[in-house]
Amino acid sequence: MGKEKAVVVRQFNKDNPAEALDVVKRDVPEPKAGEALVRVLMRPINPSDIFCIQGIYGGWHPKLPAIPGLEGLGVIEKIGPQPTPPSTETARKLKEGQRVVAVPWPSAEGEGTWQQYVAVPIENLVPVRDEVSNEDAAQYLVNPVTALGFFEDLKIPKCKYLLQNAANSVLGKEVILLAKKRGVKTINVVRRDEVINELKSIGADEVINSKTENIVARVKEITGNEGAWAAINPIGGPASRPFFSAVRNSGLVYIYSMYGDEVYVPIADLLWRDVTVRGFWLNVWLSRLPKDVKEQKLQEVMDLMADGIIKPPPARAKYPLDDVKKAVEDAQSKSGSAGKVLLEG
Repeated sequence: MGKEKAVVVRQFNKDNPAEALDVVKRDVPEPKAGEALVRVLMRPINPSDIFCIQGIYGGWHPKLPAIPGLEGLGVIEKIGPQPTPPSTETARKLKEGQRVVAVPWPSAEGEGTWQQYVAVPIENLVPVRDEVSNEDAAQYLVNPVTALGFFEDLKIPKCKYLLQNAANSVLGKEVILLAKKRGVKTINVVRRDEVINELKSIGADEVINSKTENIVARVKEITGNEGAWAAINPIGGPASRPFFSAVRNSGLVYIYSMYGDEVYVPIADLLWRDVTVRGFWLNVWLSRLPKDVKEQKLQEVMDLMADGIIKPPPARAKYPLDDVKKAVEDAQSKSGSAGKVLLEG
């Protein structure tokens, strides 16, 4: 089928990830039995993509050179031979020319989305609804599906509180939107006063500035001394400590992302208040779901996006694949609260 452009990592580079990348020409893959060839149109640069290029992401250890990219949007170019019908109803309805996302893309094997064509198991594909723009659909997996996973696992009752750190991140804002839909209240921790009004405008119930306020004292005040039902926190180090003391007795704290090497857990909260700490990684959560339940949950996320309940912020910049080094440098230059940098073409 000719040649394609692909971004490859030849050697991990922790200090300067942009320098780990080269744009190469290679043969367009041919879809095997049970696969579809997807022409990728757009992909965001997520912190997890940067971690992959740095060589510190626990879920990405392909043989190098490898192609990064954990999510994106594409169009089915060609469907490979199907010796047996796909096992899911969604996969059986897919056709050439249809917009799709994948859950997951074959990124773990080094065939990520930072290339023009990817051969994907057809049962991994999710059709994109007409109401969802290309830009939003490209950001379907890493944040919106994670947000749903939090609520599915934590089972927070209506009118109880979820406490979250880094609330002004893209994921944090989507958590606020989904909580509002589900009738769950949120206590949102930030580090700057100037983002407080923005979060309240999208439905945040309470916002705490950790630079000027005591997190534990404020949460107890807000909840009538009960504590938050559960907490989610992407940041390690000393900043992680208050979240264990701020949840209810027998509460749960999820640690996600990789900002920091250690989590500080007060022993008193573990021993005498039965507080639990767990890691949350999207791939593990998805792998635990029965196939029919997984299909249902992925469709639910697509419906939430189509209905405008979950909506990623506008991209702050777009670059062609040829300018991937500039794009990665741009993605690293701003805080997580800004819109994503997208790679096109």
